[in-house]
Amino acid sequence: MEAYPAHYVEHNLPLLLVSGLASSGDGTEGTSTTLPKRHESGTRIITESPKCQSMQLNSALRAIDGSNEPCNTLALPGPAGIMRYKIKTVGRSYMLPARKAAPMPQSPGADGLTPRNTELHSPLSPLSFGSPIFPDGIMTPAWFAKHQGDVPAVFLAVFTFDTGEAAAKNDELLKSDINVIRNALNRSGFRTRLAVIMVGNQSILQAPEIEERLASIRRATSLDAKTGIFYMPPMPTQSECTIFVQNTMLALQASCVEYYRDLSKHARRKKARSGTAPQLLSPLVGAAQSTSTSGWNVRYEIKQGAFAEFRQEMDVAERHYAVAIEELLSPEGGVFETTVNWSPRWDEARLLCDSLAIRVLRCHLWVGSTTTAVQFWQTYRVRMKHTIDQRGKGSLTYGWEAWEARWASLMSELIRHSDLQSLRTPNKESSKEAGHEIPLTVFVASDRTSASSDRTLPFHMLHHPGYWWQLVTKGIRSRWTRASAIPAEDRIPPYQSPASAVVHRAKNYDTYLVLEPYEEIPRSGEIGYDYSGELKKAYTAATTEFDARAQHRMSEYLRLELGRDLVRAERYQDSINELAELWTSCHWRHENWQGPFADLTRLLLTSVQHEKSAQHAALVPALTWELLSIAGVSSPKSPNMSDCFSGWDLQQAVDVQLDARSRLSPISIASAFKVEEGFVGDLIQCQLTLRYSSPPESEPIVLGHLIVSFGESHQVIVRHKSTGTTTNHTVSYIAESSTSQTSNVEAFADLSFAPSQARSITLPVILREAQVLVVSQIELHLLSDKYHLTYTSSSESIKPNQHWFLQSDDQVESILLPHWDLQLLNVLPKPPKMEIHVHDFFEEYCTDELICLSVELINREADSIHASVACKVIGAGGETIQVGWDDIEKAEPLQSITAMPSGQSISLKLYIPAPKDASIFTLTIDARYTLESAVNEALVKSHSAELNFVAPFDASFTLGALLHESPWPSFFDPNNDSSAANPDGIIQLWKLTSQVLSTANRPVHIHEVAVLVEAVENAASCDVLSTAAALSRESLAPGETISPAFQLTTQKYSLDDRRNTYLTLSLAITWSRQTDSDQKAQTVIPIPRLSIPASEPRVLCTVADPVLPHTDLTLQYTLENPSSHFLTFALTMEANEDFAFSGAKYRTLSLAPLSRHLVEYHIVLHDQSEAGAEGSVILPNLQVVDSYYQKNLRIQPGTERVRLDDKRNLCVWTGPSR
Repeated sequence: MEAYPAHYVEHNLPLLLVSGLASSGDGTEGTSTTLPKRHESGTRIITESPKCQSMQLNSALRAIDGSNEPCNTLALPGPAGIMRYKIKTVGRSYMLPARKAAPMPQSPGADGLTPRNTELHSPLSPLSFGSPIFPDGIMTPAWFAKHQGDVPAVFLAVFTFDTGEAAAKNDELLKSDINVIRNALNRSGFRTRLAVIMVGNQSILQAPEIEERLASIRRATSLDAKTGIFYMPPMPTQSECTIFVQNTMLALQASCVEYYRDLSKHARRKKARSGTAPQLLSPLVGAAQSTSTSGWNVRYEIKQGAFAEFRQEMDVAERHYAVAIEELLSPEGGVFETTVNWSPRWDEARLLCDSLAIRVLRCHLWVGSTTTAVQFWQTYRVRMKHTIDQRGKGSLTYGWEAWEARWASLMSELIRHSDLQSLRTPNKESSKEAGHEIPLTVFVASDRTSASSDRTLPFHMLHHPGYWWQLVTKGIRSRWTRASAIPAEDRIPPYQSPASAVVHRAKNYDTYLVLEPYEEIPRSGEIGYDYSGELKKAYTAATTEFDARAQHRMSEYLRLELGRDLVRAERYQDSINELAELWTSCHWRHENWQGPFADLTRLLLTSVQHEKSAQHAALVPALTWELLSIAGVSSPKSPNMSDCFSGWDLQQAVDVQLDARSRLSPISIASAFKVEEGFVGDLIQCQLTLRYSSPPESEPIVLGHLIVSFGESHQVIVRHKSTGTTTNHTVSYIAESSTSQTSNVEAFADLSFAPSQARSITLPVILREAQVLVVSQIELHLLSDKYHLTYTSSSESIKPNQHWFLQSDDQVESILLPHWDLQLLNVLPKPPKMEIHVHDFFEEYCTDELICLSVELINREADSIHASVACKVIGAGGETIQVGWDDIEKAEPLQSITAMPSGQSISLKLYIPAPKDASIFTLTIDARYTLESAVNEALVKSHSAELNFVAPFDASFTLGALLHESPWPSFFDPNNDSSAANPDGIIQLWKLTSQVLSTANRPVHIHEVAVLVEAVENAASCDVLSTAAALSRESLAPGETISPAFQLTTQKYSLDDRRNTYLTLSLAITWSRQTDSDQKAQTVIPIPRLSIPASEPRVLCTVADPVLPHTDLTLQYTLENPSSHFLTFALTMEANEDFAFSGAKYRTLSLAPLSRHLVEYHIVLHDQSEAGAEGSVILPNLQVVDSYYQKNLRIQPGTERVRLDDKRNLCVWTGPSR
């Protein structure tokens, strides 16, 4: 916007004139910036009070100045609702400009006509003599400067309010100064509002008389209590002062708005007057010409729009500015229609029209109408071009192209100054505050919804400033083209040209805001307009915006265009600086955008060739090398590697290092291995295919040598040796004799290439170690007397070759390779010939046993070996088992074997202790050995097997009560010395029966089954009467069971302890395999926790042995009451068909605490047992019911002759004990 007057294009803010602050300076008079002093008789305001020294107030007032704030509604300083202000600070003296111009001067005694209209107008009016636009102008920037910088909306006077002894004298001085200011403002004719800030040194709470003094001053000066006088007490912090100033501005806001609204009404009334002001009759030449009606309409519309902008009513301002533009461009009596293009008023009208268009755009952006702003920008451009073509000097001049560039740059500056939130460039700080990454936006979506028939075009959406800077570059380049086409005779300075030539140039060339043709592009050696410099500024601004939004490809394109323009301007060093960085980092190289990349490379090469600087000499072969790789792009001259330094004077050869990851190559490389895998010591073949893909008109190229690297340990150097073949494809074979035991191998092949020629080189490679072999790197070396170029291709840059090429006479045949990954060779270790056999191995083993395996090693090698055998047993969770060879006590996992001849075998014993729990382990036996003929090459033979360990037994347990014959202690004879050594609790007898099932897959031999007491809880003891049970059989087949039974007694230490006794027992089974009874194993099976009640009553049934066989039985029912309560039981014996009984059928029995009672029934069987039978089973049913709890007690077997059947019924054997 520098081309336009600053007051024309700046954003208008309400002017707040602050008088009396110490930092304001000398108090410059306001009329010096707008009107000539010799015609001014303004109003001077002078006060005598000292300046206020409040730095806090000065800082707070300057903080609300919105001159440099973005032009949008979201950037208002302070709280919401506060307007922006233009803050101007002056001293105690200020000069207001005159409101009316001085009368027209008359010479004494001069005869002449007296003007008919003697009314005085504004000094800036077209009707005032001496005005810059007298007599037929429309508007001047001085009018905007007057209202923006000289005539304030509010005159804010700041005074120091003392509370000392001279308070009364100070009050009188304040009243006098305020009245002086008020009278001066009234005398000036302006409607400026007056406000006063009193800066005190005490608060009203500290000095209540301050309020009365302020009221006195207000009454004496006629100041408004709410908007006229403000008191500022001492404020300890700057934030408090800022809040005070913001509240003050909020109170003054209505006055400011009212002030500019009054000015709008005045301008509207003047516009409403019929006709134009009468012409002035003056003896001056040109006075008869006056401003047209359209001009007056434009003038008053501009005033109303400016006053609306002062009020921050941007939508109203936009309407007035748009009407003014219509009056200027109207084809029916508009200003441009009635003004000739050679008149100075034509350029003034264009300047005013452009300024109004800028203000309209700013208003649209202010209210967020971005789409409307873009459409207005385009419409105004089209209308202005039409106007220039119709009434001006045409749009085919460099002046119009300059206007196009300027118009685009104005839009970019307005977008930047508006600081739209949707077009802001996000940074790391803003993304961190938002909690997420803010997306990049390149345009603002349409601000209105359109019908489908009137859809918004893409360019009607407001894009970020980078796009507009791109339009600036197009305008500057077109201006350059237009200016370059100016004939030489039109570029001669006026003082060297005839008048006719000057007139001709004035008619043909539009010089609006541009240089004259002789200054734009001088004929002599003088410097004219710096097109390349302006282009560089525009391109830099555009690329900055594009890069900030990650539009790197667009940025790269613009940098390429900048380099093109710099080469055009022959600024080769600048083009090298711009293009070299772009050539290094551009995306076109690897994205196959050959067109722009070829242009970039040629431009950079052209610049370097013109500079011929040793600093950039390394770029020449590198650029030529990459140009040769772009075969699809034609060029006027094909690059040549042999004479790329033609015309250079180099002192030493240039070393150039290029890498395939960052540079292109005209020679493409493909590789393949003939086989997919091989063994150490094998000789395999690897084939490289090099193809020279350069333009057909290129010269042949000859490589000095190439280096092929297989990992870090092996290299093959192929040097050039010409064979004279010129066919399109040849195959070279490296002889196997070239392959040696050393890491580096040298060979020879033809490395000369013509355009589109391919050469395949077959290399023999000896596999020396087990690995995944790959062609890790290939280096191409191009040698010359002026440079040495090295191009390195890593494994990622080498392409796979799908075919294997064979030379057959003069023809090359290809074979499709069958394996998948052509660039990888899996090198396997040399296969071992030793055999490992494991004998006596079973699918399952039992826990707790010791496993013995026979491991046999057989030497199938042709030579004696020295071996070491290692064994590992690892579980699924990583746990291990210690193993031992020949002796489990040593637990050595490594066994050494020395000098084992070829064909012989050896057997080893491997002992593995099984784990305690069922699990699965992996057995791995590794035999690492070396041959006597090759002690440096170790071979490994491995054997793996799965060890499945299962539990050998599964057991269930049953606990039953038995009758203990020992007498019970008396309840009435307590023992106070009860302890573990001297227990006095009741001794109870129990029978523990177990069912042991063999789950092993092979028969086992049972040696012993015992019960182990692990823990007894709650002050009791437990004794196992028989720790080892008698076994029915020793051998146990898979799925068979045994039922060992045990008797145990429990006794409480104290008779008074009524807690339950808890037993933790285990069943220990000692067993072995039948095939090896010496290796015994013990399996411990935990018995579920047993609960022994201490105070529950129970009934036990026993059978007294008869005196004689086959005589009557005596059933004995023992009722036990181990509790401390009296219990009463009801006994009922039910009749039975199998026997008769002698005894009470129904009776009631009471038991004292800690007592037991025996009830007997004599049983007479009805039928005798079958012949030969020892006895039979009867089912007596005695019901025992607790009379208090009505609980039926279950009768439990007390001896071996009494059992419970499957239905839990009591069964009695009538025969003898078994």
